[in-house]
Amino acid sequence: MGGDHTVAVLALSDEIVRGRGTVDDTVLADVRAAEVTDVEVAEIVGHLALNTLTNCLNNVAGTGNEWPLVTPRSHS
Repeated sequence: MGGDHTVAVLALSDEIVRGRGTVDDTVLADVRAAEVTDVEVAEIVGHLALNTLTNCLNNVAGTGNEWPLVTPRSHS
């Protein structure tokens, strides 16, 4: 698993989240070209779904944030 594999996995994850589950065929073609397996794709979808579910449940329950607030650095 090299750089192309990692780039493809991250691009797929980004596409799934931003597209709300809809993935463009070109992204899938890039994933296949990077030799990402069906099992890995299913695992990515599962992790993203679990993360989304957890976020929704925390929002409904009003769970407080346990992490300190981080402010972005400016790129000067």
